[in-house]
Amino acid sequence: MRFVLDLLLGREARQRGYVLRTLLAAFGYLLGVLLAEVALSIGVAELGPARVFEAAALTAAVISYSLVRWGWTRHFHDPAMTMTQMLVGQTMAMVAYVLLHEFRGGLIGLSVAVTSFGSFSLTRNRQWAAGMYALLTMGSGMLWMSVRDPVNFPPEVEAVHFLTLVILQFMSAFLGAQFGEMRRRLRTRKRELEAALARIQELANRDSLTDLYNRRYALELIEHHVHLKDRNGRPLAMALIDLDHFKLVNDQHGHALGDRVLQTFAQQARQATREGDIVARWGGEEFLIVMPETSVDGAAMLVERLRETLSALCVSEEVPALRIAFSAGVTAHLAGESTDQTVQRADLALYEAKSAGRHRSVVA
Repeated sequence: MRFVLDLLLGREARQRGYVLRTLLAAFGYLLGVLLAEVALSIGVAELGPARVFEAAALTAAVISYSLVRWGWTRHFHDPAMTMTQMLVGQTMAMVAYVLLHEFRGGLIGLSVAVTSFGSFSLTRNRQWAAGMYALLTMGSGMLWMSVRDPVNFPPEVEAVHFLTLVILQFMSAFLGAQFGEMRRRLRTRKRELEAALARIQELANRDSLTDLYNRRYALELIEHHVHLKDRNGRPLAMALIDLDHFKLVNDQHGHALGDRVLQTFAQQARQATREGDIVARWGGEEFLIVMPETSVDGAAMLVERLRETLSALCVSEEVPALRIAFSAGVTAHLAGESTDQTVQRADLALYEAKSAGRHRSVVA
């Protein structure tokens, strides 16, 4: 059963929705063919025009289904070709109304059903336009036949039919327009919720002061890169950095300047690293830089360039002598070890750097 559905509708979920709509339209064409056959069987339709109508209806059904089912309309603004199918359907309904006059009351309902088809995807304005096209085509057919064949299409009867059509089309178009507006609002609300969720997720992954990744999210990213490294064998290096004498900055100059020191370091670290590198606030005045596809020597060189940049950078005009200095432990992830083991080796190297007098890097 699933194989049959996949063959009929396709595998992609969105594409299936488009194909289902097209099949609904095709069902309307087949209904017209059935009515034509009934009319022929009871002798109220001419064979030639009825066969032409049936061929046109079946051709429209096959073409529309084929175009949508095999993805040839995938890049259209409306892949289901809703408006096009509605215009064709209304035209066919008018032709059927003229040919099958004994059933023309039912064909008014078919015309309204075609208009309702637009409720799936049309905007409010296009829904009203489709309703007006239905009134124009069916009204023209009624007027023409009441003049050409008043015996089978009495003018007073056609006037009642047209009034009925106006009422039903107005109701259908109105409801369709309301559905369209509801869809538009729901799409807008969905986009707003998605944007809000993305923002919440971003805030949950970022340190609020430095806008760097926080420790929790950085660990997730590091695990991902560790798995890649273990699979492809490419190097992965990291540096654990601690700002030297940061407590003295807070004690002597206040926490506002301390915050500025942290923000300045974060900004310079982002500029010194590549797009694929990870810069995270590890905790307090500690930072972690993870460098995929970088050797330990390359990581040490990056850390030294960052050190030189910060040494020459004035953090505050109020304290012009203040410079940012840091100690760093640099290491490379070894095959088979865990993320915690790699970070621990970087931490031990950082401890060595601080014990050796700070403002230096130690490679483990």
